[in-house]
Amino acid sequence: MADNSKEIFAALKAHFEQLMMQNSQLQEKCGALQEEIERLQADVAMRNERIEELTEELAQSEVRYKNLQISQKAEVDTPQMQESRERFAKLVREIDKCISLLNE
Repeated sequence: MADNSKEIFAALKAHFEQLMMQNSQLQEKCGALQEEIERLQADVAMRNERIEELTEELAQSEVRYKNLQISQKAEVDTPQMQESRERFAKLVREIDKCISLLNE
């Protein structure tokens, strides 16, 4: 019986040591995973900041693009406006001629 209890004790001791070794390995792995989580969270925070910066940059670019479109439209309208002014001046001259003919 003493041999049997020694064997059981030795088996339990070996099993306990194995469990302790597995526990130690799991704790190391848990620590490594925790570090990885912290690194990934920092990476996510950096990317979120970059996304905010790019969002602001995009908004500014959209404003500049709209301003550019307006300025280009104004440039296109400028020749048309000049042409309209010339036509208007020509019509005014013709009206003045008509008026002067009526006054004679």
